[in-house]
Amino acid sequence: MNYDTRDRVLALAGVFQAATLVADIAHGRGLDEAAFRSTLESLLVENADTTAEVFGGEAGVRLGLLMTRDALDPARQRGQTEVLRYAFAIVQVERRFSKRRDLQQIVDTRMTRLRDQLAHFDILHETIVGAVASLYQDTISTLRQRIQVVGNAAALQDERNADRIRAALMGGVRAAVLWHQVGGRRWRLLLNRRAVQHTAGQLHAGLD
Repeated sequence: MNYDTRDRVLALAGVFQAATLVADIAHGRGLDEAAFRSTLESLLVENADTTAEVFGGEAGVRLGLLMTRDALDPARQRGQTEVLRYAFAIVQVERRFSKRRDLQQIVDTRMTRLRDQLAHFDILHETIVGAVASLYQDTISTLRQRIQVVGNAAALQDERNADRIRAALMGGVRAAVLWHQVGGRRWRLLLNRRAVQHTAGQLHAGLD
C-alpha cells in the first residue's frame, strides 16, 4: 500500500497521545478517558484497512493530533518538552522491540487472552488495564533501554496509576509500530517537522 503524510501524522498522533496520557497520569492530572480508551483499543486492531481505523477513526487521536501540532510548533511547544521526551523515547524503544521476535510472540499470545477477557470486562476496567500493564512489564520493560517516567510522587505510587501508565506506554509502542509501517522515520520527521505539524493542525481542526 502507498502511505502519505496524513497516514504518518495519524500514527504519530497515536504516539503523542500515549505520551500525553503518561504525563497527565504521572502528574495526577485528569485522565482523558476517551483518548485512553482509543489508545488501549488500538492494541486489539489487526489488519486495518486504513491508518485511522486503528484508532477507531481520526477522532480517536484527537488529543494526539493536538499535542503533535503543539509539540512540534516552536511557538507552542513551551511546556511540552516532557511529552516530546516520552514520544521520542517510545519511538526508540519500539525500534528495539522490533528486533525481538520472542517478545513479539509473547505480545501476540497475551493479546489473544486479553480479547477473551473483554467478553466479560470493559476495556477500561482495572482487570484489563492491569493485564496490559503486566504485558508491558513482561516485554517492553525487559529491554535494555527503558522509558523513565517522572511526576508527582503520590500519583506515581498509586498502583492504579502505575498500571495506567504502563498500559498507555504499551499503546504508544503499538502506535510507533504503525508509524514505522506507514513510512515514519525520525530523520524524515526532523526534515519535515513543519509539514507534520501543519497536517496535524489541519486534521485536528477538521474534527471540530
